[in-house]
Amino acid sequence: MLQPNDIKNLLNIQDEFISLTQLDKKTLKGKLTNVVKGTLTYTPKACPCCGVKNLEYTIIKHGTKRSRIVWNKVAGFPTLLYLKKQRFYCKACSQTFSAHSSEVERNCFISNKVKQHIGSQSVEDLSMKYIAEEHTVSPATVKRVVSQFAKVYYPDFQSLPNCLLFDEFKSVKSVNGAMSFIYADGDTHEVIDILPDRRKYYLKRHFQKYPQKVREQVKLIVIDMNAAYEFAIKELFPNAKVIIDRFHIVQLVNRTLNRTRVKVMKQYNRSSYPSKGIYNKLKNHWRLLLKEESELSRTEYKYYACFGQTTQKHIVDTLLNLSEELKETYQFYQGILYALKEKKFSCFQATLQNSAPNCSDIMKVSRRTLQYHTKKGHIETAFHYNYSNGPLEGTNNKVKNIKRTAYGFVSFNSFRNRLLLSLKMKPKKRSSIESTR
Repeated sequence: MLQPNDIKNLLNIQDEFISLTQLDKKTLKGKLTNVVKGTLTYTPKACPCCGVKNLEYTIIKHGTKRSRIVWNKVAGFPTLLYLKKQRFYCKACSQTFSAHSSEVERNCFISNKVKQHIGSQSVEDLSMKYIAEEHTVSPATVKRVVSQFAKVYYPDFQSLPNCLLFDEFKSVKSVNGAMSFIYADGDTHEVIDILPDRRKYYLKRHFQKYPQKVREQVKLIVIDMNAAYEFAIKELFPNAKVIIDRFHIVQLVNRTLNRTRVKVMKQYNRSSYPSKGIYNKLKNHWRLLLKEESELSRTEYKYYACFGQTTQKHIVDTLLNLSEELKETYQFYQGILYALKEKKFSCFQATLQNSAPNCSDIMKVSRRTLQYHTKKGHIETAFHYNYSNGPLEGTNNKVKNIKRTAYGFVSFNSFRNRLLLSLKMKPKKRSSIESTR
């Protein structure tokens, strides 16, 4: 039979003034539940109402009050602690009060350990309904606990890092804009805050909460090719250099080349030979066209659909020979990839200045976009610094997983609190002694 101290160790109760008497199992609301009974009593040092010290029996015992406290599950069963709290009467102010324990907040029936466990599980990719069921509380309670924990990670508007990362992601339906804004520290990759709108006027209203001296300390800002960011940075961060993220440069030309391939592919009839064979070749091997040319296999023969035994290089050459437009667009694409990989800004400029008359119209539009940002100096800085929006892109993937698991969020504040808790609450690292066990 379990002794009272064994029950305290089982429930991990640290308060020395709590003494447990018994542990039973009862069926409550159709569930088998652990019911623990105990008492909480001590001699108070002073009255919390008037502050008078407890001298010569100024404060006397005044009955008990039973409270039901939700505890963490034990052996997979919900656990309730029925605690008899000592009541006290103060003769100085004629007020009564109850004994207080560090295990639970005043006027609350949920233990602090349950709240801590809710906060730790909110970091994981779990729905609030699942977390509520695991702790035998309501989803509204989980939402309230997450909000309480997330307030610790709200920005204080007193400091900013030297480098900022700007990005956006698909937001909830309750916000005005279609996309929400997220920014992070470029060195530590830690998310600073999440805003419901990415438009210029909202960014200005938010960042103006930072003092002018704080904003002047920002030296670098990594963005995509969103024009709103560019104009907002000029007004808000006078000393900051803009860096166009290399990932978005590659993404721009990558998607443009793929659209050109689709355009060429649709010129062939897919219902009759031999044009059907050409259509299938362009459709099946689009990945090889987007692959970096230096990584194409030239000597390794494998079987490929519509080609038989051949190499990747031979497939790409065959596809490019089908259209001069596709060929020149591909050469432009590869020139951009080579310049970014080798970090040669001169090669990047030469590729942009190279006049390719047969290049696709959509790639010409992309080239003009790159030329515009090159004149502004935003792309040249990307060759001189190693900062990238890659960490934020990985963060956006986690954001999507949280939204999908929760089946969406009605309130942006709830969404923001959950994200801040998931992205900024880091698990404790294991010590070297524990890792060797």
